[in-house]
Amino acid sequence: MDETRKLQISDIVQRKQNAFQPIKTRVVDVGYTNANVWMQLKLENKSNSQIDWRLYFHENFKQIFHIYIVSNDGKITHVLNQGLTSGFATRPIAYPEIVAPITIAQNERKTVYVQFWTEGSTNLPLSIETIESFTAIATRNFAKQFVFYGMMLILIVAALLAWIALQHAIFPAYIAYAGSTLLYLLHSDGVAFQYLWPGFPAFNSYASVVTGGSYAIFGALYAKVFLSTPKEHPVIDKFLLAIILVVSAMIISGLFIDPRLIKKFLIIVVLVSLMVFTLAAILAARKRFKEVRFYVFAWLGACISASMMTLRHWFGIEISQQFQYDSMRFVMIFDAVMMGLAIADKYNQLREQRQRALQNSLKQAERNLDMTTRLQGLEARYELITKDASRRDELFENTIHDLRQPLQALRLAVHGAMRSDAKTADKQYGDIYDSFDYVDAILADWNEKHEQSESKNPVIDMKIGEILSSIYEMFLPDAKEKQLEFKFIPTSLNISIPPLDLMRIVSNLVSNAVKYTPSGKVLLGVRRGVRKIYVEVHDTGPGLTEEEFHDACKRGMRLDQTVSDTKGKGHGMAIISELAHKNGFEFRLNPGRSSGTSLSIAIPNEPH
Repeated sequence: MDETRKLQISDIVQRKQNAFQPIKTRVVDVGYTNANVWMQLKLENKSNSQIDWRLYFHENFKQIFHIYIVSNDGKITHVLNQGLTSGFATRPIAYPEIVAPITIAQNERKTVYVQFWTEGSTNLPLSIETIESFTAIATRNFAKQFVFYGMMLILIVAALLAWIALQHAIFPAYIAYAGSTLLYLLHSDGVAFQYLWPGFPAFNSYASVVTGGSYAIFGALYAKVFLSTPKEHPVIDKFLLAIILVVSAMIISGLFIDPRLIKKFLIIVVLVSLMVFTLAAILAARKRFKEVRFYVFAWLGACISASMMTLRHWFGIEISQQFQYDSMRFVMIFDAVMMGLAIADKYNQLREQRQRALQNSLKQAERNLDMTTRLQGLEARYELITKDASRRDELFENTIHDLRQPLQALRLAVHGAMRSDAKTADKQYGDIYDSFDYVDAILADWNEKHEQSESKNPVIDMKIGEILSSIYEMFLPDAKEKQLEFKFIPTSLNISIPPLDLMRIVSNLVSNAVKYTPSGKVLLGVRRGVRKIYVEVHDTGPGLTEEEFHDACKRGMRLDQTVSDTKGKGHGMAIISELAHKNGFEFRLNPGRSSGTSLSIAIPNEPH
């Protein structure tokens, strides 16, 4: 170990033999050091012919790498001379990894000296091969690389075509991730220095940081896009952003500080990054396994490969570099295929979601169209009645009054439902169609009375709570618009009543309460008596005296306190009074209120 980095080959040759220590491990590795490492190998040819060997270092690059061969007569041959500025063309044998020729004549002895210095790991696997065995190794490696690079390029091109066709952000993210993976392995194999940047040894010296760091950065970006972490996993998204920033800072800082530290610690950072990617995938799989299942498998495989590299470089565990690189190739192909399948899975899920959303949208559009058509039909019929109102009797005035408020409520409800999403609109649709039925019933009743004079509504034994619930839903939008608190107390009472008349009575009661209450509350409910039930409406409006109540029950009478504040012709209370009298109900002002108005309809409820 030359800590001074000043010794020359002549100094080394003159040193005593005990200056060298035997290598006791299968692979040369003296850890991360700034010293020049010198190795000595003595060879002797005892065969009957000349031997041509290849000194094969299973390493693509060292910043400084020299091989000297010293003959018995002391002659020194500089077989390999690679410095900080030496391009790929200076190598004696054009091969991605470092190879030097050794020729030894019959009965000749030679000593090989290897000197190297590196900014990274000193791990240096080596072997001595014949020309034939080296050719077989080179052919085998070329075949493996050809298959691996070809598969990676096919996947990248497929993603590029998919990006052009589908214009989805996941494809450029995958291309960047797969491209950085391919570039890292091209550099690790030495192919990048041979074909991509053979004249830039300074960049090649730092390329492991750039390509390895890019693998972590683009892996994080791909995870953000694929897993939608900003929306689905905001905490994990912050970790991914931290990985991008930390690795970027390490790549940049390596240009100004000792790259050896960056290379050493980047191995740990990449491993931690892969663990975060895997954790993010597992968390996503808990809720949407079918969408991210292949993504989980892909990162689990990548973690295994990164763990092997960490064990080798940090803990000195002897793992063959060839085995490591082969495992990396296998894992990367597996990883790339899994990522491709993951994209296909995600795309299929997105397509199914769009299909369901389209069906829901179509269903809602059909409902909206039906509601709009019915609303337009009702409004057209209402306009016809309005035009005839001035020439008709009180029946038409009553019908117009009863229709005005429900139609207004329907307009608000229909427009609200059309703006709602499919889930929240379902409940609204039911209420809207109940209101449609009520308005249809009023119009049908008007037509029947117009053609056959006035006839009584049929008496039906039904739950009064269902009628009141429909009225509550009908007027709830108006109450909310005025910021009133509108409460309805449900009831399960059964009673024999003409439902349409009761709906008209209670609708007018609630309409007046909402209309004339500037702020506060409106309450609708039922109270059971001995032989009667009482439908009551209470509000926190200005209130009524007994005299004002009787005046309000007269047709066309509007109280002075309400004339300037609300719209209407003063028919509401008269309609209530007339319908109550016709059906034998009692319409009254409840006494004892200190504020607001309390009105009730007493309905006989004789036991069967």
